[in-house]
Amino acid sequence: MKINADKNKIGNHYKVIILNGSPKAHGNTAMALHEVECTLQQQGIDTEWIHVGHLQVHGCIACNKCWDTGDCTFGDIVNEISKKIQEHLVETHYIR
Repeated sequence: MKINADKNKIGNHYKVIILNGSPKAHGNTAMALHEVECTLQQQGIDTEWIHVGHLQVHGCIACNKCWDTGDCTFGDIVNEISKKIQEHLVETHYIR
């Protein structure tokens, strides 16, 4: 598989965040994601794993706190992931 990731380029390299939403950190989902990771790494793309399947993640209640403060009102893993994605978008000049 050849990945066309020009839009995800950071400086001279690429980075992909791999989210594992399965409650089994080393189950079938992780095995499938590992195969994707191997393909990405073979092409020089950095990866970062975040396992969220064992965490409680609240559903959105449309309170708009995230628009006002930049953080979810529930203060769960969504805030951490959101910050990582925002950093990536700034580094790739998608947002300024």
